[in-house]
Amino acid sequence: MKTVHITIAIIAAAMLMTLSPANAKADELDKKTVVTFSQPVEIPGMVLPAGTYVFRRISNIDPHVVQISNADETQVYATRLTIPGYRMDPAEQTVITFEERPNGSPQAIKRWFYPGETSGEEFVYTSSSRTKDEIGAIQAQIAAMRNAQAQQEERMDVVGQRAQEGLAEAKRAAMAAKTANQMAAAADRLAADADRRAEAARLNARRSVNQIDTLAEQVEGRIANLDKYKMADQTTVTFNFNSDELRKEDMSKLDNVARSVSGAHSGCLIELQGFTDKIGTEKYNLGLSDRRVESVLRYLVSKGVPLYRISLVGLGEADPVADNQTAAGREQNRRVEIQVLRSLDTEATAAR
Repeated sequence: MKTVHITIAIIAAAMLMTLSPANAKADELDKKTVVTFSQPVEIPGMVLPAGTYVFRRISNIDPHVVQISNADETQVYATRLTIPGYRMDPAEQTVITFEERPNGSPQAIKRWFYPGETSGEEFVYTSSSRTKDEIGAIQAQIAAMRNAQAQQEERMDVVGQRAQEGLAEAKRAAMAAKTANQMAAAADRLAADADRRAEAARLNARRSVNQIDTLAEQVEGRIANLDKYKMADQTTVTFNFNSDELRKEDMSKLDNVARSVSGAHSGCLIELQGFTDKIGTEKYNLGLSDRRVESVLRYLVSKGVPLYRISLVGLGEADPVADNQTAAGREQNRRVEIQVLRSLDTEATAAR
């Protein structure tokens, strides 16, 4: 079993804290992670004292069930239902984020992301108005797990010649039943803890709605202005195999682009599209194309191009411009296309 060790120093005044532990190693089966806290931390329904704990997923039926036990896994402290949590970019190491709590209170674990993943587990701190429905949902999941257990036992009876495998399934079913009972106890603790978090939950909801409204207005404004631009120039830079580093011969091309855009006070946008050759998996190539457009973005910004004038997207293996069966063709496909868009209003003003 591969593990990840984290030492956490909690700062009470922080709204959110993100930790990136060293020596993170992936374990796709149960996401086992060893975590060391230097101060007490809160999870839904209880406070964990400072110390070392093991976090892992335990259910094959519902992946969003997290079990927390002591360092040698001889005692289970808590089993919690979680919901999916997301972040923009994967980290090379385990990341844990925290919620704000009043001064003097332990910080509350909000999300847990495993190395290399953008989706993780979010711990749910419920408000009193929703507790009854959430308990009902948890109980429904418990019933579904027990039903799955019963179905598994029926299949075991039919396949008599696979007695050894049937014994292993029975052990797993017993563990699922134990987990279901622990989840029921967790639901009771969630209900008892809900009242003191109700006001904080309502405030967070209001802030989220305001942020969404502001973002929607910005997106709608930008979309409305897209029809007022046309492509004025296009440049392409290429990359070495499996690399996102800019080559010296391509930097002069980007210098020209930066001069043409940074000298314009308005009416100018840059669109970056990154691509790869056909070698490698589709998922890996999408990530590589993202890193290539980000390299071009960083260089242009370092040359004075305002960040708000640049949009970028990594498209992986899409839209090859040459044959991927030849080395020369693959080199042409390992590229970032830079398109400079100028406002039709600006050109009309210049013509007058």
